[in-house]
Amino acid sequence: MPRTVQLVLDDDLARRVEERLAAEGGDAAALLESALRFFLDAEDDRIAARESVIRAAGEGEFGAVPGLSADHARVRLWLLGWGGEGESGPPGSC
Repeated sequence: MPRTVQLVLDDDLARRVEERLAAEGGDAAALLESALRFFLDAEDDRIAARESVIRAAGEGEFGAVPGLSADHARVRLWLLGWGGEGESGPPGSC
């Protein structure tokens, strides 16, 4: 069921909306609904990606997915080896 909301725009944003409407036509409600939908979809994707990375890092750290991430001790040893004869590549996904 549609819901009506009141939106107060600052001068710059109001000007940009008016310019877009003048260039492309349409009405302000449709433009703002489209912009809000685009923003919320992008935020949902960002949150899902962040949660996926956190979950994957946790799984790798605890051994569920070996090599996906490196614990502090492995990274520390790797950093201490920089410039030495036994310098190696980064551990895990570091």
